[in-house]
Amino acid sequence: MKRLSSGLLFFVGWLLSPFTWWNDAFINIPLSYLMANLLFYTTHLSFMWLVLGSYWFTNVLGIFFIYFSGRHLILSAKNRIKAAIFLTAFLIIYSVIMIHLDKQGRLLPFGAFFEKYCVVKYK
Repeated sequence: MKRLSSGLLFFVGWLLSPFTWWNDAFINIPLSYLMANLLFYTTHLSFMWLVLGSYWFTNVLGIFFIYFSGRHLILSAKNRIKAAIFLTAFLIIYSVIMIHLDKQGRLLPFGAFFEKYCVVKYK
């Protein structure tokens, strides 16, 4: 049972981690947007910073899960450096894009997005 739970935790960590090239588009970005929406309506903090913080949190949580469940499977030192450089570069690029979208008024929580773009306004 311990091996199964450790393997499951490693798999979830791998899905959330920056070590896969496809996880951001399908897992981390949608998950961070959903988390930011939940936090926005309960804390009333800046939505942009909630999205960025949630995204960073999902990546760090993935690395944390991998570390604790698969310490013996950690990448070689050379691959760790490449992964860290890739993660840093992607976090910076993603953060710049989110800040740009916020300044344009396009990064909105669900309620504001639907109100702005989807509700038909009658005169």
